[in-house]
Amino acid sequence: MSPTKITEVTLPNGEKVPVRPASMAPESSETRSLHSSAARAGAKAAAYALEHNVPITVMKDGRLIRINPDHTETVLEAQ
Repeated sequence: MSPTKITEVTLPNGEKVPVRPASMAPESSETRSLHSSAARAGAKAAAYALEHNVPITVMKDGRLIRINPDHTETVLEAQ
């Protein structure tokens, strides 16, 4: 997926809002904390799903992979 080249967005009310690339946004301690919390929540949800015999789907090395409850992996899509 390539980064967007959009420089502004028009809202439904007609107002034009500039779009700033994510690389220009400084990462704050709050952002780092949110990323950390999201990573922990995702790991916990994945473990819970597998413990309850529900497969999960992840991206690994650019491929879409289904991880089954017995921890076998199935490639769903290759890039």
